[in-house]
Amino acid sequence: MKIRLQYIAICAFFLISFIPVTQAQVATIPFENDELMFIKVKINDHDEPLNFVFDTGASTAVLDENVAKKIGIKADYQQPTEGAAGTEMYNIALSQKYHIGSISVHNAHTVLVDLERLSKRSNQQIDGIIGNNIMQQYVTQIDYDNNVIKLYNDAEEIQGKDAYKTVEATFDYSQIPQVNLEFTLTNNQKFKGNFLFDSGANMTFLLNTPFVKEKNMESLMEKTIENKAEGLTTSSNFKIGKVAGLQFGDFTFGEMPIDLSNSKAGVMASAEYTGILGIKIISRFNTILDYKQKKIYLKPSDSFKKTFRFPRSGISLAREADMIKVSNVITAAEAYEKGIREGDQLLEINDVDVKSVRKCREILRQKDKTVKLKLKTKKGEIKTVTILLKRLI
Repeated sequence: MKIRLQYIAICAFFLISFIPVTQAQVATIPFENDELMFIKVKINDHDEPLNFVFDTGASTAVLDENVAKKIGIKADYQQPTEGAAGTEMYNIALSQKYHIGSISVHNAHTVLVDLERLSKRSNQQIDGIIGNNIMQQYVTQIDYDNNVIKLYNDAEEIQGKDAYKTVEATFDYSQIPQVNLEFTLTNNQKFKGNFLFDSGANMTFLLNTPFVKEKNMESLMEKTIENKAEGLTTSSNFKIGKVAGLQFGDFTFGEMPIDLSNSKAGVMASAEYTGILGIKIISRFNTILDYKQKKIYLKPSDSFKKTFRFPRSGISLAREADMIKVSNVITAAEAYEKGIREGDQLLEINDVDVKSVRKCREILRQKDKTVKLKLKTKKGEIKTVTILLKRLI
């Protein structure tokens, strides 16, 4: 959350340079980079800051229905809304006002939905989600090196923009940017397609169901494992595979895990898109999003060259009150073979009481380490299991 300042020797030059930058930049919004981007938001006349995910894949604002009730926001009508895995009826509250840093977003129609499922599987509480409501009004610069979002009226006002590479983006009714990617399988086959640019998707990239089936992607991969994903109100199963490389504009990446959808409804079942590009790649760039000019500008961030994480423990965790529970176990993992199951409560890792789901996840991502897990089953039985954290694909 720090902004890097360039020290300039001549004071007069500093003052002359600083004034137009201040005028050009509309706002600076700090964010917490905690797998997703979290910003503080106030709604209407409510003074308490709420914890929102800043999401390039959010075409409309979303507010947790329990938070809405607490601060007196009521639905005006219901409307079918398409999500990642399907279409459902959601309550809509019209013309809400959002305050983010020094800016305000007026007349924001807001979907009211229970976000508890997402919060349980996140590292922290999610009160709401916002994205397009801000980005359609301002040129948005996301600086992952300093954890700030800067808003401008024009991309030409951004100092250092020439260091960024331009990526053409297209938009449709969803108002979510689409970009082109080319990826290479381990058998050297190459595929191209259009992907939704979605910083709210906690993944590298995903291939939609129609593309997976048409190209027989699963049969072309050396190995896939099955996993489970959580949406706003539903869960869905998908496969994890790997690719040998990815080309995104002028930038290339090496091997990484990817997701293969088998959803039968929603965005992930759409043939209009090849798939979804997620934050595990997006966060490797400092990004400028210019919706009016339909352009995205990219510059590698400090994390650009980091090795991608592959699944190791096979265990997914969720918070429930003051407990940490197993929300899913990949059947191909040693954890499953040794009897760890969904619903087990995690009590200790390596003889230390567990308190933070974030810390537990960090431990379970370690490379080729042996960990001892103490768990309580749904029946109340205590068991201790030792597993090796090795790559599953």
